[in-house]
Amino acid sequence: MDYSYLHELEFVEFKSVLPKRIPELVPVFRSCGFTFHDDVVSVVRKGRVPPWQHSSVVEVVVQRNGEEIFGFEQGEWDTIRLEYLFASLPFDLVDEFLYVVTAIADKLGIPPTFRGERVAPIDVKRRFLEAREDLIRETGEDAGSERLAILIHATYPRH
Repeated sequence: MDYSYLHELEFVEFKSVLPKRIPELVPVFRSCGFTFHDDVVSVVRKGRVPPWQHSSVVEVVVQRNGEEIFGFEQGEWDTIRLEYLFASLPFDLVDEFLYVVTAIADKLGIPPTFRGERVAPIDVKRRFLEAREDLIRETGEDAGSERLAILIHATYPRH
């Protein structure tokens, strides 16, 4: 069954033409407000977070040749994915996500892509607005609502 209408996860990617050293990412992420928790790198939300919502605005996946890489001490990367758990966050956090996307693009000197297309942050916001409308139309719930979290939970396990 296709659950894409739930918009659980949206992401932008930064793809480097040549592999780059992973340790060089640490100061980039720190300067953009990321927190390191072992192998998890994220921008943690401020304030009280309802238990059904996600605690991070942005999470990072670092890859080389399509394989996820863990740790930041050594190795090389060619793709960085900034993930936004769309359905599990209130829509007003989209602007913070896009701010981080812009900051990372500036620091890396690599344009972001969304669904394989090079995009400006305003394009991502427009697509997120469309996803929000789709989510409300399909489920009757807005991103970050408790009822949506219950609906998503009810779709698991997925086969």
